Amino acid sequence: MTGIRIATSLWALGLVASPLLAQGACELETRKPYQLASAVLYLQKHDAQVDESERAKRLKEAVKVLTDRPERIKNEAGRNFLLGGVYVRWFQDQGARPKVRATRGDLGFSENAEGEFFLPTAVDEAMSIVEREMPACADSTLRYRNAIFAKVLNTAIAYYNAKQYDPAIEYARYALQVSPRSAQVGNAYQVLANASQSKGDLAGAVASLEKAIAGMGTDAAGAPARAAAMFNLAVLTRDLGVTKEGAERSALLRRSAELFKGVAELAPDGPNAATSRAAYARTLQEAGDSVAVANVYADMIANPAKYTALQLFEAGVVLANGKKLEDAATLYEAGLAMNPHYRDALFNAANVYFGLRLPEKMAPLVDRLRAIDPMNPDVVKLAGAVWQERGRQATDAKAKKTAQDSTITYIERAGKLPARVQVNQFTVGRDGKATITGSMENLGAAAASYTVLFELVDKTGAGVGSGTAVIEAVPPKASKDFTLQIAGASPVGWRYTMR
Repeated sequence: MTGIRIATSLWALGLVASPLLAQGACELETRKPYQLASAVLYLQKHDAQVDESERAKRLKEAVKVLTDRPERIKNEAGRNFLLGGVYVRWFQDQGARPKVRATRGDLGFSENAEGEFFLPTAVDEAMSIVEREMPACADSTLRYRNAIFAKVLNTAIAYYNAKQYDPAIEYARYALQVSPRSAQVGNAYQVLANASQSKGDLAGAVASLEKAIAGMGTDAAGAPARAAAMFNLAVLTRDLGVTKEGAERSALLRRSAELFKGVAELAPDGPNAATSRAAYARTLQEAGDSVAVANVYADMIANPAKYTALQLFEAGVVLANGKKLEDAATLYEAGLAMNPHYRDALFNAANVYFGLRLPEKMAPLVDRLRAIDPMNPDVVKLAGAVWQERGRQATDAKAKKTAQDSTITYIERAGKLPARVQVNQFTVGRDGKATITGSMENLGAAAASYTVLFELVDKTGAGVGSGTAVIEAVPPKASKDFTLQIAGASPVGWRYTMR
């Protein structure tokens, strides 16, 4: 299992309109004393202006009246709420890539005019005062916070999509400082996770994604998104774990395994469920928890009907890699009874039977494989391996000679194939549309073009859809990739023929 990107690009959030006055149950006085009334007037004039210099001038006038001798203003909640309104407007007036730092004089502060103004700290301090003085106004301050949060986070997203990871992290953190209660707080943590991962900071990515998931809530409608995030977190935690030693390694791998298990439980029919179930056991195995692994596979062996064919196949891979060939064979047999047309399972099961020295069980699987994947030297070599094992077990000299000749024939035939079709991915969407991704390798000495007709099959083996891949001008001893999408009714596998 390798590290994965959580996303290749991120989204933009809509801006929240800023209120001039407090909303709902918030009984915040924003027009008394007279300084506040003057500030409201300046903000209204700002909003009515189109000219940028005039808009900036009105904001400075509002700041001046709110901050010159503030001790005379006996309404700290109202004064700070209006200052928040100034900050929102100043920030939104800057355009697509707004700055969060300026001199205090740029906003109209007369005291320490050359000092730094830092927006996240300023808006958080102002809104915190309002929230402390007037708890019922928390929803109104949240609107101000979120108006800035959205634009700051969009800036972080733009930096991330431009592969500028340090400023992406910086602005995502600014967003969290501005509005830690935003409904979109999970998105900010996901930017942190993505950018940290891109920089190779797995620990930072894990920590950020954990916070992102915590911010997603627990409602049923959000379960698919939480499951996807948990899957990414499980992979990142596993990738971090294998870089550690001793108890820390074991703890991280166990945590990863529990996350994989959680994905399968949260979204049992989701796109990552089958992979997560297999990864759960595999990661426990890496953590050294042999008892837990044995329990997982014991249930699959005893109750295969509880699992899908793909789950059984993936478990078979793990068991085969762990040299538990008899158990792997049991799972492959159960899975192939459900889906006898899955190419990779047929290939892997044939190799398991070869390891168990059972050529007569191997042979029918290889026959099916050759009908599915005929232009693959590895498949043709498996036919030779059947005869190789028959020859090992033969006691009659004539039978040994026949087996030896057949082995050589298939090995030579594999070496003479002009090309190799390699299918790397087969997925079926909820709409029944299958995606086949692979490559065509030219094994010959001259450039060549190829036409491959793929047919989708259902669990009975009947064709349910077809599509053609045309791969042109493949150089000798080189490969070209192809991707094909085919609509079909409940496809479970594929086969192809060369045209």
